[in-house]
Amino acid sequence: MRIGNISQGKIQCDSCKKLVPYSERYLIVKEKKGVESEDPTAEQKRYCVKCATQKGYVDTRIEKGEKITTYFKGKITAPPVTDDVDIEPEAVIPAEPEADKEE
Repeated sequence: MRIGNISQGKIQCDSCKKLVPYSERYLIVKEKKGVESEDPTAEQKRYCVKCATQKGYVDTRIEKGEKITTYFKGKITAPPVTDDVDIEPEAVIPAEPEADKEE
């Protein structure tokens, strides 16, 4: 299983041994013999974005005209959006007439 995370500044990449800077992304993946595994006895590894990319765990896609980097496998799909939602309009409150100013 792949788990994308944001570093608190105390995470070390298990591949390059560099610290992942605060607020940078990193990946936790369970591996057995260097291959991703669902086995409960698999070892948990942490990789910076560069090392995760080198190991093939990162996918770059174009979604909604924007380039995104993701750790997820397969196509990302959002739930369908319906435009026919029935929402009652709020009552229109007429503006109060301004009181005449006395001079």
